[in-house]
Amino acid sequence: MTSSREQDEYAGFLGKVVNEVNTRLGELFKELISEASRESRRVVELADVGADYTLRGGKRLRAVLVITGCWSASGDRGAISRVVDLAAAIELLQSYLLIHDDIMDRDELRRGGPTAHVAFAKKCLERNWRDCTHYGISQAITLGDLLEAFAVGLMAKSPLPPHIVKALLQTYSSGLRKVAYGQFLDVMLSQLSLAEISEEEVLLVYRLKTSSYTVELPLHLGAIACGGETRLLSDLSQYAIPAGIAFQVRDDIIGLYGSPEITGKPAGSDVKGKKKTLLVVKAYALAGEEERRFLEEVYEKLDSQQITDIHVEKVREIVKNTGSLDYGEKLIDKHVNSALQALKSSNAMHSEAKEFLKYITMKLAYREK
Repeated sequence: MTSSREQDEYAGFLGKVVNEVNTRLGELFKELISEASRESRRVVELADVGADYTLRGGKRLRAVLVITGCWSASGDRGAISRVVDLAAAIELLQSYLLIHDDIMDRDELRRGGPTAHVAFAKKCLERNWRDCTHYGISQAITLGDLLEAFAVGLMAKSPLPPHIVKALLQTYSSGLRKVAYGQFLDVMLSQLSLAEISEEEVLLVYRLKTSSYTVELPLHLGAIACGGETRLLSDLSQYAIPAGIAFQVRDDIIGLYGSPEITGKPAGSDVKGKKKTLLVVKAYALAGEEERRFLEEVYEKLDSQQITDIHVEKVREIVKNTGSLDYGEKLIDKHVNSALQALKSSNAMHSEAKEFLKYITMKLAYREK
């Protein structure tokens, strides 16, 4: 177990990393806004919305893991400046994916503010323009594309040796392709009936989207940048896959039961978004005939705007009463244990970095928001 002194030390380090990455992101967006202004005063708005969306919040988990990957390879916890641009790049990538994800999920709130497509649609309405919903979506897609290009550019101009930059770009590309496969499968599952979806398919989505992109990719990028070799990358993957699944199942639980005051998201947003999470798929498998019919009505028949708080509360009851919630908690424990065992077994990872990853694992797998 991590001692209270170590927890305070790690919390301080976490805060330092987040502050430095946020500072660098602020500088980068000033550069982007300046670049946009040189093209046209009209396109400055694109960069402005990107800056607001990215800088208004977020845990910066991926940035922290980039730096932890470097620490795992080099043993130097203080070398934040060495990979701060790489950490900033992964956060730009995160904004890109979230902006597009918000469109697909029809989400209107992110990090306590409007999603990008909603922000652009609002500007359209304020100007009395036409077809503002489509306008907002179109401009948000464009913003995501801009931020992804910005992220790649940061990596490509890195002062690291050319063979390292090449490896970073190849790893980044591979990770992004996995996200695309996971996102495609996720959207496809939304069209299938609950009876057609297996637990294994949901876990595959979690592995491709959360484990691969949220945990494995940033750890690998940081490790590669700081000289990590194949053995270390393999050990990091053995940790990242179960850790990412644990984090995602926790996210599902928070999405269903979390308080809006804590999470910053509307109550029951996952239900109203008809997200077929592991909790819902497992509840359906365990449910009786009447409960199954109700879940089919909510997730397969009703439109999102027809789903009320009463429906949300009933879904919560079914997930809890069928044992699906308890199953999810036990699944988190199982994958946390696998992740911690992978850390314990690694001989390639720096020991202090392993201890920090243990702290991160427990903090995120058992968080409230």
